[in-house]
Amino acid sequence: MARAARDLAGALIASSAALYNQFDAWSRAHTAAMAAVRRGGDAEGEAWLLVGLGQLRYEQDRFEDAYAYFADALRLFEDGTPGGRAVALAGMGTARREQARYAEALELLEAALERYGDTADAGSRARVLYGIGYVHREQGRGGPARQALSGALDLYRAAADRHGEGLTLRSLALCDRAEGRYPQAERLLHDALRVFTGLQDTFGVMYTEQALAKVELRTGRIEEAGRRLARCLTVARERQDRFGEALVLRTLGELRLAAGDTAGAREPLEHAAALWAELGLPLWRARTMWDLARVWSADGDTQAARRARAEALEVFRALGGREAWERRDDLPS
Repeated sequence: MARAARDLAGALIASSAALYNQFDAWSRAHTAAMAAVRRGGDAEGEAWLLVGLGQLRYEQDRFEDAYAYFADALRLFEDGTPGGRAVALAGMGTARREQARYAEALELLEAALERYGDTADAGSRARVLYGIGYVHREQGRGGPARQALSGALDLYRAAADRHGEGLTLRSLALCDRAEGRYPQAERLLHDALRVFTGLQDTFGVMYTEQALAKVELRTGRIEEAGRRLARCLTVARERQDRFGEALVLRTLGELRLAAGDTAGAREPLEHAAALWAELGLPLWRARTMWDLARVWSADGDTQAARRARAEALEVFRALGGREAWERRDDLPS
Protein backbone atom coordinates (compact mmCIF):
# COMPACT_ATOMS: atom_id res chain seq x y z
CA MET A 1 0.00 0.00 0.00
CA ALA A 2 3.05 2.28 -0.11
CA ARG A 3 2.13 3.83 -3.45
CA ALA A 4 -1.46 4.41 -2.33
CA ALA A 5 -0.26 6.09 0.87
CA ARG A 6 2.13 8.28 -1.12
CA ASP A 7 -0.55 9.32 -3.61
CA LEU A 8 -3.11 10.02 -0.89
CA ALA A 9 -0.68 12.23 1.03
CA GLY A 10 0.09 14.12 -2.18
CA ALA A 11 -3.59 14.58 -2.97
CA LEU A 12 -4.16 16.20 0.43
CA ILE A 13 -1.88 19.09 -0.54
CA ALA A 14 -4.39 20.12 -3.22
CA SER A 15 -7.35 19.73 -0.87
CA SER A 16 -8.86 21.65 2.01
CA ALA A 17 -5.96 20.49 4.21
CA ALA A 18 -3.83 23.05 2.42
CA LEU A 19 -6.53 25.62 1.74
CA TYR A 20 -7.65 25.91 5.35
CA ASN A 21 -4.32 25.36 7.12
CA GLN A 22 -5.28 21.91 8.39
CA PHE A 23 -1.65 21.30 9.22
CA ASP A 24 -2.17 18.37 11.57
CA ALA A 25 -3.91 16.26 8.92
CA TRP A 26 -1.24 17.18 6.39
CA SER A 27 1.57 16.21 8.77
CA ARG A 28 0.01 12.93 9.91
CA ALA A 29 -0.69 11.79 6.34
CA HIS A 30 2.84 12.54 5.20
CA THR A 31 4.42 10.91 8.26
CA ALA A 32 2.44 7.69 7.71
CA ALA A 33 3.20 7.65 4.00
CA MET A 34 6.88 8.32 4.64
CA ALA A 35 7.13 5.24 6.86
CA ALA A 36 5.49 3.16 4.12
CA VAL A 37 7.76 4.28 1.27
CA ARG A 38 10.88 3.86 3.39
CA ARG A 39 9.89 0.29 4.25
CA GLY A 40 9.44 -0.35 0.53
CA GLY A 41 12.74 1.29 -0.44
CA ASP A 42 10.98 3.83 -2.69
CA ALA A 43 13.57 6.64 -2.79
CA GLU A 44 11.65 8.67 -5.37
CA GLY A 45 8.47 8.40 -3.31
CA GLU A 46 10.40 9.55 -0.24
CA ALA A 47 11.70 12.53 -2.20
CA TRP A 48 8.20 13.56 -3.25
CA LEU A 49 6.96 13.28 0.32
CA LEU A 50 9.89 15.43 1.48
CA VAL A 51 8.69 18.00 -1.04
CA GLY A 52 5.24 17.81 0.56
CA LEU A 53 6.72 18.30 4.03
CA GLY A 54 8.73 21.22 2.72
CA GLN A 55 5.54 22.78 1.41
CA LEU A 56 3.86 22.17 4.77
CA ARG A 57 6.65 23.96 6.63
CA TYR A 58 6.46 26.79 4.09
CA GLU A 59 2.72 27.19 4.74
CA GLN A 60 3.49 27.24 8.47
CA ASP A 61 5.99 30.11 7.90
CA ARG A 62 8.84 27.83 9.03
CA PHE A 63 11.06 28.77 6.13
CA GLU A 64 14.39 27.32 7.28
CA ASP A 65 12.73 23.95 7.95
CA ALA A 66 11.04 24.16 4.54
CA TYR A 67 14.39 24.79 2.86
CA ALA A 68 15.92 21.78 4.63
CA TYR A 69 13.14 19.42 3.47
CA PHE A 70 13.40 20.64 -0.13
CA ALA A 71 17.19 20.24 -0.02
CA ASP A 72 16.83 16.66 1.28
CA ALA A 73 14.40 15.95 -1.57
CA LEU A 74 16.89 17.34 -4.10
CA ARG A 75 19.55 14.91 -2.87
CA LEU A 76 17.19 11.94 -3.25
CA PHE A 77 15.89 12.76 -6.72
CA GLU A 78 17.95 11.01 -9.38
CA ASP A 79 19.02 12.71 -12.59
CA GLY A 80 16.34 10.68 -14.32
CA THR A 81 13.63 12.73 -12.59
CA PRO A 82 14.44 16.30 -13.74
CA GLY A 83 10.93 17.44 -12.88
CA GLY A 84 11.48 16.42 -9.28
CA ARG A 85 14.80 18.20 -9.07
CA ALA A 86 13.24 21.33 -10.55
CA VAL A 87 10.43 21.22 -7.98
CA ALA A 88 12.94 20.86 -5.13
CA LEU A 89 15.09 23.73 -6.44
CA ALA A 90 12.01 25.91 -6.82
CA GLY A 91 10.99 25.11 -3.24
CA MET A 92 14.44 25.98 -1.93
CA GLY A 93 14.40 29.22 -3.90
CA THR A 94 10.96 30.13 -2.63
CA ALA A 95 12.00 29.59 0.99
CA ARG A 96 15.06 31.78 0.50
CA ARG A 97 12.89 34.39 -1.23
CA GLU A 98 10.66 34.62 1.84
CA GLN A 99 13.74 34.99 4.02
CA ALA A 100 14.89 37.89 1.79
CA ARG A 101 18.07 36.01 0.89
CA TYR A 102 17.60 37.33 -2.59
CA ALA A 103 20.88 36.45 -4.32
CA GLU A 104 20.58 32.82 -3.28
CA ALA A 105 16.87 32.75 -4.10
CA LEU A 106 17.43 34.08 -7.62
CA GLU A 107 20.17 31.54 -8.31
CA LEU A 108 17.97 28.64 -7.17
CA LEU A 109 14.88 29.83 -9.03
CA GLU A 110 16.80 30.36 -12.27
CA ALA A 111 18.28 26.87 -11.89
CA ALA A 112 14.77 25.47 -11.44
CA LEU A 113 13.53 27.29 -14.55
CA GLU A 114 16.44 25.91 -16.58
CA ARG A 115 15.70 22.36 -15.41
CA TYR A 116 12.03 22.70 -16.26
CA GLY A 117 12.88 23.85 -19.78
CA ASP A 118 10.20 24.50 -22.38
CA THR A 119 8.60 21.07 -21.99
CA ALA A 120 7.37 21.52 -18.41
CA ASP A 121 3.76 22.36 -17.77
CA ALA A 122 2.80 26.01 -17.85
CA GLY A 123 1.85 26.16 -14.18
CA SER A 124 5.26 24.94 -12.98
CA ARG A 125 7.14 27.48 -15.08
CA ALA A 126 4.70 30.21 -14.05
CA ARG A 127 5.38 29.62 -10.36
CA VAL A 128 9.13 29.97 -10.87
CA LEU A 129 8.76 33.11 -13.01
CA TYR A 130 6.50 34.55 -10.32
CA GLY A 131 9.24 34.00 -7.75
CA ILE A 132 11.89 35.55 -10.00
CA GLY A 133 9.67 38.59 -10.56
CA TYR A 134 9.08 38.86 -6.81
CA VAL A 135 12.83 38.96 -6.13
CA HIS A 136 13.49 41.59 -8.79
CA ARG A 137 10.65 43.74 -7.42
CA GLU A 138 11.92 43.54 -3.85
CA GLN A 139 15.37 44.61 -5.03
CA GLY A 140 13.99 47.60 -6.88
CA ARG A 141 14.43 46.28 -10.44
CA GLY A 142 11.04 47.22 -11.85
CA GLY A 143 11.72 46.32 -15.50
CA PRO A 144 12.94 42.73 -14.94
CA ALA A 145 10.21 42.26 -12.32
CA ARG A 146 7.45 43.22 -14.75
CA GLN A 147 8.94 41.07 -17.49
CA ALA A 148 9.05 37.94 -15.31
CA LEU A 149 5.63 38.57 -13.77
CA SER A 150 4.02 39.25 -17.15
CA GLY A 151 5.45 35.94 -18.37
CA ALA A 152 4.04 34.22 -15.30
CA LEU A 153 0.63 35.80 -15.88
CA ASP A 154 0.53 34.57 -19.49
CA LEU A 155 1.45 31.04 -18.39
CA TYR A 156 -1.07 30.97 -15.54
CA ARG A 157 -3.79 32.06 -17.95
CA ALA A 158 -2.68 29.42 -20.48
CA ALA A 159 -2.97 26.81 -17.70
CA ALA A 160 -6.37 28.21 -16.63
CA ASP A 161 -4.88 28.63 -13.15
CA ARG A 162 -7.07 31.34 -11.65
CA HIS A 163 -5.31 31.30 -8.29
CA GLY A 164 -1.92 31.88 -9.89
CA GLU A 165 -3.45 34.60 -12.04
CA GLY A 166 -4.76 36.39 -8.95
CA LEU A 167 -1.40 36.15 -7.18
CA THR A 168 0.42 37.58 -10.18
CA LEU A 169 -2.04 40.43 -10.67
CA ARG A 170 -1.43 41.38 -7.04
CA SER A 171 2.32 41.20 -7.50
CA LEU A 172 2.21 43.38 -10.63
CA ALA A 173 0.11 45.86 -8.66
CA LEU A 174 2.85 46.03 -6.03
CA CYS A 175 5.29 47.05 -8.79
CA ASP A 176 2.98 49.93 -9.70
CA ARG A 177 2.46 50.87 -6.07
CA ALA A 178 6.21 50.99 -5.42
CA GLU A 179 6.55 53.46 -8.30
CA GLY A 180 3.66 55.64 -7.11
CA ARG A 181 1.34 54.55 -9.94
CA TYR A 182 -1.63 54.26 -7.61
CA PRO A 183 -4.54 54.21 -10.12
CA GLN A 184 -2.88 51.39 -12.06
CA ALA A 185 -2.12 49.48 -8.85
CA GLU A 186 -5.69 49.86 -7.64
CA ARG A 187 -7.11 48.61 -10.92
CA LEU A 188 -4.94 45.48 -10.85
CA LEU A 189 -5.76 44.83 -7.21
CA HIS A 190 -9.49 45.00 -7.90
CA ASP A 191 -8.93 42.53 -10.76
CA ALA A 192 -7.13 40.21 -8.34
CA LEU A 193 -9.86 40.67 -5.73
CA ARG A 194 -12.51 39.57 -8.25
CA VAL A 195 -10.47 36.46 -9.03
CA PHE A 196 -10.01 35.46 -5.38
CA THR A 197 -13.62 36.26 -4.47
CA GLY A 198 -14.81 34.05 -7.31
CA LEU A 199 -12.57 31.25 -6.07
CA GLN A 200 -13.75 31.77 -2.46
CA ASP A 201 -10.06 32.02 -1.60
CA THR A 202 -10.06 33.69 1.80
CA PHE A 203 -6.28 34.08 1.96
CA GLY A 204 -6.12 35.58 -1.51
CA VAL A 205 -8.85 38.07 -0.60
CA MET A 206 -7.12 38.95 2.66
CA TYR A 207 -3.69 39.63 1.13
CA THR A 208 -5.20 41.58 -1.74
CA GLU A 209 -7.27 43.70 0.65
CA GLN A 210 -4.13 44.44 2.65
CA ALA A 211 -2.41 45.64 -0.53
CA LEU A 212 -5.47 47.73 -1.43
CA ALA A 213 -5.49 49.25 2.04
CA LYS A 214 -1.94 50.50 1.48
CA VAL A 215 -2.98 52.16 -1.79
CA GLU A 216 -5.93 53.78 -0.01
CA LEU A 217 -3.66 54.86 2.81
CA ARG A 218 -1.24 56.51 0.41
CA THR A 219 -4.05 58.30 -1.40
CA GLY A 220 -5.62 59.72 1.76
CA ARG A 221 -8.53 57.29 2.23
CA ILE A 222 -7.65 56.36 5.77
CA GLU A 223 -11.09 55.30 7.04
CA GLU A 224 -11.64 52.97 4.09
CA ALA A 225 -8.19 51.45 4.60
CA GLY A 226 -8.92 50.95 8.30
CA ARG A 227 -12.08 48.96 7.59
CA ARG A 228 -10.21 46.69 5.18
CA LEU A 229 -7.40 46.09 7.64
CA ALA A 230 -9.82 45.17 10.43
CA ARG A 231 -11.26 42.45 8.19
CA CYS A 232 -7.78 41.27 7.25
CA LEU A 233 -6.61 40.99 10.86
CA THR A 234 -9.62 38.85 11.77
CA VAL A 235 -8.92 36.42 8.91
CA ALA A 236 -5.17 36.17 9.62
CA ARG A 237 -5.80 35.33 13.26
CA GLU A 238 -8.62 32.89 12.54
CA ARG A 239 -6.43 31.02 10.03
CA GLN A 240 -3.32 31.09 12.24
CA ASP A 241 -1.39 32.98 9.57
CA ARG A 242 1.38 34.64 11.55
CA PHE A 243 3.00 36.23 8.51
CA GLY A 244 -0.35 37.69 7.47
CA GLU A 245 -1.01 38.92 11.01
CA ALA A 246 2.36 40.67 11.18
CA LEU A 247 1.84 42.20 7.74
CA VAL A 248 -1.57 43.60 8.67
CA LEU A 249 -0.35 44.87 12.05
CA ARG A 250 2.49 46.71 10.37
CA THR A 251 0.04 48.27 7.90
CA LEU A 252 -2.22 49.31 10.79
CA GLY A 253 0.79 51.01 12.34
CA GLU A 254 1.47 52.82 9.06
CA LEU A 255 -2.17 53.90 8.93
CA ARG A 256 -2.03 55.40 12.41
CA LEU A 257 1.20 57.19 11.56
CA ALA A 258 -0.48 58.64 8.48
CA ALA A 259 -3.37 59.80 10.65
CA GLY A 260 -0.94 61.54 13.01
CA ASP A 261 -1.63 59.05 15.83
CA THR A 262 1.94 58.11 16.73
CA ALA A 263 0.87 56.82 20.16
CA GLY A 264 -1.67 54.48 18.56
CA ALA A 265 0.92 53.24 16.06
CA ARG A 266 3.26 51.93 18.75
CA GLU A 267 1.37 48.78 19.80
CA PRO A 268 0.68 47.27 16.34
CA LEU A 269 4.19 48.08 15.14
CA GLU A 270 5.87 46.59 18.21
CA HIS A 271 3.66 43.50 17.94
CA ALA A 272 4.53 43.15 14.24
CA ALA A 273 8.25 43.53 14.95
CA ALA A 274 8.05 40.76 17.56
CA LEU A 275 6.26 38.45 15.12
CA TRP A 276 8.85 39.09 12.40
CA ALA A 277 11.58 38.20 14.89
CA GLU A 278 9.80 34.95 15.79
CA LEU A 279 9.45 34.08 12.10
CA GLY A 280 13.12 34.82 11.42
CA LEU A 281 12.38 37.48 8.79
CA PRO A 282 14.92 40.29 9.30
CA LEU A 283 13.92 42.38 6.28
CA TRP A 284 10.30 42.68 7.40
CA ARG A 285 11.41 43.43 10.94
CA ALA A 286 13.75 46.14 9.61
CA ARG A 287 10.88 47.72 7.66
CA THR A 288 8.82 47.79 10.83
CA MET A 289 11.69 49.21 12.89
CA TRP A 290 11.93 52.00 10.30
CA ASP A 291 8.30 52.87 11.09
CA LEU A 292 8.92 52.61 14.82
CA ALA A 293 11.70 55.18 14.49
CA ARG A 294 9.00 57.73 13.71
CA VAL A 295 7.09 56.73 16.85
CA TRP A 296 10.13 57.08 19.08
CA SER A 297 11.11 60.37 17.43
CA ALA A 298 7.64 61.78 18.12
CA ASP A 299 8.04 60.69 21.75
CA GLY A 300 11.28 62.64 21.95
CA ASP A 301 13.46 59.53 22.15
CA THR A 302 15.75 60.51 19.28
CA GLN A 303 18.49 58.12 20.42
CA ALA A 304 16.18 55.10 20.08
CA ALA A 305 14.98 56.43 16.72
CA ARG A 306 18.55 56.75 15.43
CA ARG A 307 19.39 53.23 16.62
CA ALA A 308 16.31 51.81 14.85
CA ARG A 309 17.20 53.70 11.68
CA ALA A 310 20.80 52.45 11.72
CA GLU A 311 19.72 48.86 12.41
CA ALA A 312 17.20 48.93 9.57
CA LEU A 313 19.63 50.44 7.07
CA GLU A 314 22.22 47.79 7.92
CA VAL A 315 19.68 45.05 7.17
CA PHE A 316 18.51 46.73 3.94
CA ARG A 317 22.08 46.94 2.67
CA ALA A 318 23.06 43.44 3.77
CA LEU A 319 20.06 41.83 2.07
CA GLY A 320 20.00 44.06 -1.00
CA GLY A 321 16.47 45.29 -0.33
CA ARG A 322 15.16 48.17 -2.40
CA GLU A 323 15.09 50.39 0.70
CA ALA A 324 18.90 50.46 0.70
CA TRP A 325 18.81 53.14 -2.00
CA GLU A 326 15.29 54.56 -1.79
CA ARG A 327 15.19 58.15 -0.58
CA ARG A 328 13.79 58.62 2.93
CA ASP A 329 12.64 61.97 4.26
CA ASP A 330 10.52 60.87 7.20
CA LEU A 331 13.20 59.90 9.72
CA PRO A 332 14.89 61.78 12.52
CA SER A 333 18.24 63.28 11.62
